[in-house]
Amino acid sequence: MPDIQWDSEASLMRVTPAATSAEIFEELVARGTLYELVGAFLELPPEQQDGLLLRAAGQDWTEEYDSDAIRELAARPEYIGVYGAYDTADPREDTAALREAES
Repeated sequence: MPDIQWDSEASLMRVTPAATSAEIFEELVARGTLYELVGAFLELPPEQQDGLLLRAAGQDWTEEYDSDAIRELAARPEYIGVYGAYDTADPREDTAALREAES
């Protein structure tokens, strides 16, 4: 998945097979940017994440992501913003160091 275009238009769909035929039904869950819908997917309870499909499109491309691929998108550094800093860092330590530097 090179160069994800996070600001592309996307749709989050619930895909369910029909009970009596080989048809598949799709229900629109949400529309927004790819970035927004990955976040919306993560906010859903795990049992509601299964059966979702995320479709993103640009001018000359279309991409579909199933629930596993959406989780992989969410783990990408571009999505979570991890560039050299740990998320577990104590923010109180940073603010104390800033106050000392300002003095």
